[in-house]
Amino acid sequence: METPMPAPLRMPPRTNRLPQFLLAATLLLVAGPGRAQTPPAASVPVKVQVPTSMRTAPFDVDRYLTVPRDFAISVYARVSKPRFMAIAPNGDLLVSQPSTGKVLLVRPNGSSNPLVSDFATGLRNPHDIVFHAIGTATYVYIAESHQINRYAYTAGDLTARNRQVVVAGLPDASTPELKGSYGHQLKNIALDGNHKLYVSIASTCNACVSDTQSDPVRGSIYQYNADGTGRRLFARGLRNAEGLAFVPGTNHLWVVVNNRDNIAYPFNNDFDGDGTSDYGKVLAGYVDNHPPEAFTYVRDGGNYGWPFCNPNPDNTLVNMPFDRDYQFNANGQVDCNGMTRISRGIQAHSAPLGLTFLGGTAFANAYRNGAAVALHGSWNRTKKTGYKVAYFPWNGTTQTPTGQVDLVTGFVNDATQIILGRPVDVAVDRQGDMFISDDYNGTIYKLSYLRSPENPASTTAGLNYQYYEGTWTRLPNFSALAPRKTGTVTAFSLAPRSRSDNFAFRYTGYVQVPASGLYTFYTSSDDGSQLSIGNTLVVNNDGLHGTRERSGTIRLRAGKHAITVTCFDNTGSETLGVSYAGPGLTKRAIPATALFRAGSGAREVASTTGETPAADGKLRVQPNPGTDWIKVSFSASGAEPVSIRLTDALGRDALRTTRPAAAGTSSVDLFVGNLKAGTYRVTVAQPGRTLTGTVVVVR
Repeated sequence: METPMPAPLRMPPRTNRLPQFLLAATLLLVAGPGRAQTPPAASVPVKVQVPTSMRTAPFDVDRYLTVPRDFAISVYARVSKPRFMAIAPNGDLLVSQPSTGKVLLVRPNGSSNPLVSDFATGLRNPHDIVFHAIGTATYVYIAESHQINRYAYTAGDLTARNRQVVVAGLPDASTPELKGSYGHQLKNIALDGNHKLYVSIASTCNACVSDTQSDPVRGSIYQYNADGTGRRLFARGLRNAEGLAFVPGTNHLWVVVNNRDNIAYPFNNDFDGDGTSDYGKVLAGYVDNHPPEAFTYVRDGGNYGWPFCNPNPDNTLVNMPFDRDYQFNANGQVDCNGMTRISRGIQAHSAPLGLTFLGGTAFANAYRNGAAVALHGSWNRTKKTGYKVAYFPWNGTTQTPTGQVDLVTGFVNDATQIILGRPVDVAVDRQGDMFISDDYNGTIYKLSYLRSPENPASTTAGLNYQYYEGTWTRLPNFSALAPRKTGTVTAFSLAPRSRSDNFAFRYTGYVQVPASGLYTFYTSSDDGSQLSIGNTLVVNNDGLHGTRERSGTIRLRAGKHAITVTCFDNTGSETLGVSYAGPGLTKRAIPATALFRAGSGAREVASTTGETPAADGKLRVQPNPGTDWIKVSFSASGAEPVSIRLTDALGRDALRTTRPAAAGTSSVDLFVGNLKAGTYRVTVAQPGRTLTGTVVVVR
């Protein structure tokens, strides 16, 4: 059955593992584009940077992991068997360590190695950690295998204090009836905006009926009030739900689930080609890909099938049908058609653990409209799978994941099957770095994005502008308009306008940032404005409104980065201010000394005046060859957004974006100043229609 999605709710107070200071950012998962856009996947092998003091095995030799372009990865800390993590409101990192009964505090220490100390000790298998605010009080919830604790928290606390056990008596290996046997006793938790606590009570076994008859039911999720009262069964049939997280801006609970192993073939036919029926046999070729792991929305009252019904991934990974489990439901006494279908499948035996939605974090802009999942890796598959961090783009309209791409790979050698590491969880700090815990080699990695500057060879002071006149309620498609005039300005200014209402500007050039790190850009405007760095929209302040400021963040390497600012005014007052802040820079208007435009040795965007539109069914690229900016013109089949891709000679994505379009002739400006010289295939796609061409980028 299709799982209905509820209407989005507003942002709860600090929930799950995202502190409030990050949730204040623009929430692309809810307010972002309806169609999910796929950012660059892991494609560049990079050397793992390791501090000298941490170069013990396996880092006594150079190690490499594969990440997307413009990313680097380093060893942040060495901690024995780290599991789940949480970023504290002040930016400290908490890490659970079930093997020692501790939760560790990892704090920055300037340019030296981080300080690692005990935050909480004497715990029984501590696992998940969640910060949550109720009124003016902030708590840190820590899940033990047999109970859930919460501690009063004040920013900067070095140790846990004022412990309160809010849920006691949870089943674990100490439960008498289990006689020391509990395969998945570690607990995971989440809290929603209504201050409801969700606890995953995983199965004791690979597959068994006894867990469905126990009290509490195992292979389930229970809901409590934040103080531990009001227990009720929320959902069941989830064998081992590990990562629990809410889509930012909503109370929609999502989980990743480890499904069963050694499934028997459920059909009365020949699977392996030996001429006999394989019904009820455990076949490696079938087990390797069945059943898939789950990434799913959790519906109140839902039953997700385990152990009686298994999702079948053979034809689709979305809302898969169920097969009857041969071992426990061969005769169909449990109706699999009545089970709640999982939202999306993941390759069987990948072992997904940590789940983090990136909306509202400072992680690289292109990835904020999606979720990251740590895949711990298989233990019994013929060829190992998992052993990576995966990224799932998000559809803001359907509120579901679309596709899956690799974010970090290389934790297993595909050729030799030798394991380097096993990712457990991911967490994003206030600087936009992603921490990845690895309990196999005792490491916390730091994945960092820094956009590379264009650094054009020839620039001069100032910006180029294009000035337009018209009446709009939102920023227009400038590529389809002819400017009334063009020119240069020393800084962002409305002075070149010819009238005080119904006009628009488009400024292009480069902004020089003095140091590498996280930058915040601001636009203050009446009416709408936007700011992009390269092809990345950083600030969205569009629409009809009085003077209003909006901001966005992006991590940049030192140097000159392409910047585009657009704005329009309808009637009434007209204002535009553009500011930034970053390493060593307090918030300030971007000064003229930091703004540049291409000099005689580089190209700028050509005026649209007099351009020949693309003929019907054709695609035109101008200028071609191009240096910094190109214009892709095409005949659009309708108002559906268009997907535009540039791929290199090896078929690898060099640029991918989605833009609005109108039926008839449309054009889109793309920045290619950061691409290597060469010939690129240009693909423009709308539903039911694809146009292709080529462009040569020269340097």
